[in-house]
Amino acid sequence: MKPKKLSLQNVQNYHFVFVGFATFKDVYKTIVENLPYYRFEKAGKEQEKEIFYDVPDGLLSTAGLVLSKWYHGKKIYFHVRKLSRIAGQTKRPSKKFLFGSCEELDEPKDFSLQIASAIENSFSSPFSVDLDSIVKQTNPIIEVDIQSDKYNIICGTGYRAYMLFENAIYKDIKTGNKVSRLGVTFGFPLEDREETNEILEVLSRKVFGLAQYDNSRFEIAEQLLYSKIDEESKTLNTEEDEEEEQ
Repeated sequence: MKPKKLSLQNVQNYHFVFVGFATFKDVYKTIVENLPYYRFEKAGKEQEKEIFYDVPDGLLSTAGLVLSKWYHGKKIYFHVRKLSRIAGQTKRPSKKFLFGSCEELDEPKDFSLQIASAIENSFSSPFSVDLDSIVKQTNPIIEVDIQSDKYNIICGTGYRAYMLFENAIYKDIKTGNKVSRLGVTFGFPLEDREETNEILEVLSRKVFGLAQYDNSRFEIAEQLLYSKIDEESKTLNTEEDEEEEQ
């Protein structure tokens, strides 16, 4: 790999978890009934996996960075997130930055200099830590396996999005502890679109069986694996910063 800027993933993900006695069938029916000008086309099943890396004392995530390896079908990528835990900021969905494709046995430490250079060249805020040294020391800490039924969301305006009904299994790699959650993830275009706002309005006002997670997948995993709080009755509180590429 050659040092380069991170490229922003071209979709914005919104994660929801089921609450009460709601089922996917109930949620799907309500969404379709309240969005009559959209088509929901079943697009088969998807299987994804994401492995998160950090050093033993969690210094990387403490510094506001989350590094992962993402498996999507036959493709594998390194991903980076920039987190923000500043109190009082408006909660926003997570943004992922794509570093580049890799092989099954590749680890972040194998490309420590390239990953460190890409991070430093891509985020506007400076880092006070030696990223190259930290990336070299990283090991896998959390694994998330996701099996989904995918539905494409299509509007006559040319708008395209998708909805995933998913079963996600969050695993602490060191202890083997696992937590399973059923949920729904929506993938919307990054640009601000009226259609996205319309769908979100329906989800907020008409669909009572879903509660939105305001966090990245990594933060959800942290809460489910390491928090004693019942996440089905509480919403997550950590925020993620929407850093733009330089």
